[in-house]
Amino acid sequence: MNNDRSNRVAAGDDSRDPRLVDERLEDVGALSGGWTPLTTDAAEILEEGTTAVEVVSHLDCGRYASQDPYPAWSECKPFEPMLRAVLLGRLTDASDASVHRTLESDAEVANALGFDPDDVPDQSTLSRARGKRFSEIEETIRVASRQIRELAARRGCSFGGTDQSSGISDHQSASGSRQAPPKRTVNRLIRGQTREVLDELTTVVFPALDFDRSDEAIYDDEELLLLESLLGVTGTAANGGAETYGDHVNPEPDVDEPFFEDGPTGETLLEAIKSLEIEEITEMVNRGAARVLTRAKPTIEFEQPAMVAIDMTYIAYYGEREELVRVQGAPEDKSYNWCHKVATASIVGENILFTVAMLPIGDADNHEAEAYAGEAKSYRVGGVVRRLVDIVEERANLRIRRVFADREFHAADVVAALEERDLFYVIPAARDDRVKRFIARMDENEDGQKQVTVKDEHGIYGPVKDSGGVRKRAETSLVGLPPDEDHDQTQVFLTNLDVNDEIRLDRRSTHRRIKRYTRRGGIENAYGGIKQFAPWTTSREYAVRLFHFGFAMLLYDMWLLVDLLVQRSLDIVEFRTKPRVIAPRFRAFLRRRLITLI
Repeated sequence: MNNDRSNRVAAGDDSRDPRLVDERLEDVGALSGGWTPLTTDAAEILEEGTTAVEVVSHLDCGRYASQDPYPAWSECKPFEPMLRAVLLGRLTDASDASVHRTLESDAEVANALGFDPDDVPDQSTLSRARGKRFSEIEETIRVASRQIRELAARRGCSFGGTDQSSGISDHQSASGSRQAPPKRTVNRLIRGQTREVLDELTTVVFPALDFDRSDEAIYDDEELLLLESLLGVTGTAANGGAETYGDHVNPEPDVDEPFFEDGPTGETLLEAIKSLEIEEITEMVNRGAARVLTRAKPTIEFEQPAMVAIDMTYIAYYGEREELVRVQGAPEDKSYNWCHKVATASIVGENILFTVAMLPIGDADNHEAEAYAGEAKSYRVGGVVRRLVDIVEERANLRIRRVFADREFHAADVVAALEERDLFYVIPAARDDRVKRFIARMDENEDGQKQVTVKDEHGIYGPVKDSGGVRKRAETSLVGLPPDEDHDQTQVFLTNLDVNDEIRLDRRSTHRRIKRYTRRGGIENAYGGIKQFAPWTTSREYAVRLFHFGFAMLLYDMWLLVDLLVQRSLDIVEFRTKPRVIAPRFRAFLRRRLITLI
């Protein structure tokens, strides 16, 4: 920018105090590249004693609102206050966590920036805004922050400085790269948060689980649940775990003492579980998951309305099938032939994949068989989706807007169920003949490589609830994505999102929207994590297997909560499928803590 233009920008278009104009002309010589409009705004009020909050509250951030990627009707935080909060962090070298704490604890600061003091952004919202929402004006923010700091230093403000810092946190280097926090700090946090979460396991989750036993039972429910927890973290069977439990309850037993002095036996626990109905176990586990979610909500950052992933989980079964219910054929890609099925729903957020509900699948389920045409089935995937959506919205008190589901949910009944509820969805397409033909006909570029391709009004056919005894057609869009660094073959999805492949910009937008689905990929890996918290069992009783899985799901959520709390304490909240606190380490801490409670 030449000097004449610099002078015009500095002076502004309206009439101002000539002394201020002269002062600006003196200041602008020290600022490289000329002033940004934000620097011009700041120069109007900067004087000795001016605070950073006063400066950012004076800035006209509305001039950049047209570059907000979020529409005005969205439920995200307002653009101008968010931009002021990001600038405040830049000017004061404050981390996102520090800015959040300031807004949360000081209503005057929140008001000054334009926030409702009762609805300020949390740390991860600020972090995401810097990396995504304001990416188009990132250079403007960087230059303006540097210039305002330099100008503040010249005028004697406490937050002024000539460095080019951009809000570096305690765990970042001067170059902006993230440095690993000291191991001692991480270990201290893990121990502290594990203690805190385990206390909540016994005070928040345990009361959600109630065994149906007589009032004269020797052991209360909490003892049995502590035993179940110990079985989960040690991966032992009921009797072996009970012996370990008894060793800690009474390390030097007298042979003449009654057996129960050593603690409950494995059979005590198993009989208590067997007394429960399948519906009771499901209700208790989902109630416990809702309580964990309530505890985690201040830490989890997820969209509102929520994004939910629905998956079918397979629990291998190797025993005889005679006279057994709920044992079904396993998918072809599994190493076993028979399995139990449990459908689960998880919140998909920026920094977590949190399991919030489960639903057992099998012959005894009330799947409203009379509402469907054709041969009898043990379950209908559309019915599973309807019930899980109801559980999440009612039990977890969440409003759902977008649903991701795995390939088993490619069905006309599922599309109909989601359309009935006005929900957006993305579902991997099953590779039937029609989908294979679509892949063969996908658009190609000049090099013969496949491109993003959309097929509207793609019909899928099948039984639909209350369809009057006939197969129904459900319409959806097919989206084909070419191979990339994550997948070595073409991917095809069903969706009702607004997708297009007309021009390159449309194809990029469609690719980006559908690839958000891959964020849920960590959920499928997570079920290996859930099973790490399940006791070992050979029981053929479905109630025992379901209870073990459900309780393992609760322990898994508690592990995620510990990991989130540790990351937040380190000012690190970002989406990462690899946890900072690995499961074996959490189980070891949990086991030691359990022993102290026993």
